[in-house]
Amino acid sequence: AGSNPTVGNAFDKLYEVGCTLVFGETTELTGGEQIVASRCRDDKVRADFMRVFDRYQEVINRHKTSDLSDSQPTKGNIAGGLTTIEEKALGNIQKIGKKCVVDGVLDKAEMPSHAGLWFMDSSSAAAEMVTLCAAAGFVVHFFPTGQGNVIGNPILPVIKVCANPRTVRTMSEHVDVDTSGLLQREITMDQAGDKLIDMMFRTANGRLTAAEALGHREFVLTRLYESA
Repeated sequence: AGSNPTVGNAFDKLYEVGCTLVFGETTELTGGEQIVASRCRDDKVRADFMRVFDRYQEVINRHKTSDLSDSQPTKGNIAGGLTTIEEKALGNIQKIGKKCVVDGVLDKAEMPSHAGLWFMDSSSAAAEMVTLCAAAGFVVHFFPTGQGNVIGNPILPVIKVCANPRTVRTMSEHVDVDTSGLLQREITMDQAGDKLIDMMFRTANGRLTAAEALGHREFVLTRLYESA
């Protein structure tokens, strides 16, 4: 309820100053794909996005699966209160903020050609997604987590942001940005976004992320088959 919108708030601010941003996790947009399509810069970008999304649906149909219930939402999502992939999609879309326009569509690990917000056709598996972003040349990764995913990468610094007071309390050594004040009405969304951006600058200037300090590294290459 708090960490995804925090990333979105930071994205809005970074987009306005000309940064290059990326989001993905194709399957996690299921049920909210039309919202993303409406945010695309023009008809070409919209068509590119829908082509990628529709191809994923074809993969599901090819394997005789009527839905994503074997993988989405995950067991952790369900334990955290989500009931449908549509709910998850609406939360995932919060990460691209309210002002950003989707400027282009990338294949897996493809480098963007210019600044803006890009959609990358990618897995929703955390370690694979972060690896794809590293391969595409991105230099820092915002990772919102409610239940405390301890993801780290040997190449790309992963900044974990959490708004869940219980997770922040019990897994503080894994959390880089504590935005639990959002749920406790102690800070505003703008303040939360600013905290994340401040941590981004500190990380870019050499501060170790929690995962780096703990030596936690995951590296997952995309292989032959689609992964949800």
